[in-house]
Amino acid sequence: MAFQSTVAFLQGAGVPGEIYLDDPHRAQSYILQSASSPLNIIGSTVFTVVSQGIARAGGTGAFAGFLVDPKQYALMGAGGIPLNPSLTLPNGTQADILSMGTIFVTLPAAAAIGDVVIYDNTTGAISTQVPGAGLPVGSSYANATVRVATVAGAGLAIITVDPAVIDV
Repeated sequence: MAFQSTVAFLQGAGVPGEIYLDDPHRAQSYILQSASSPLNIIGSTVFTVVSQGIARAGGTGAFAGFLVDPKQYALMGAGGIPLNPSLTLPNGTQADILSMGTIFVTLPAAAAIGDVVIYDNTTGAISTQVPGAGLPVGSSYANATVRVATVAGAGLAIITVDPAVIDV
């Protein structure tokens, strides 16, 4: 057996909802209370505050942040099948929601560095748009921008959530 002679330049990326950098970040614990449990997707959904300690996917209330820390939740698995991968949490789960920091997320389409992250007020589903494009009806700003790398299509991306980024 020969010794390893090459090392891949681009290493595998993280999991949606994981923290990308060890820079300052802020997360708070909330109980999830969305209109439907399938909306509670780690690394793909924005949450707003319903009341003290309660958050829901989407909404027009105070910005709570992004559902994070996918490896800390005990999940039965998608469809109730053990070991079937899932990033969806049931309502009533005590979960960490990040309002500041740099994280991995799943975007539904291509995005460039500097694009603004927005979310659907009904579902909390995130998407991006170029700065200055104007906010689509039924959407809100997610206090975040795409960072580190351009994304060629739907998939894993890195965003920075910053309370100072309200709208662009």
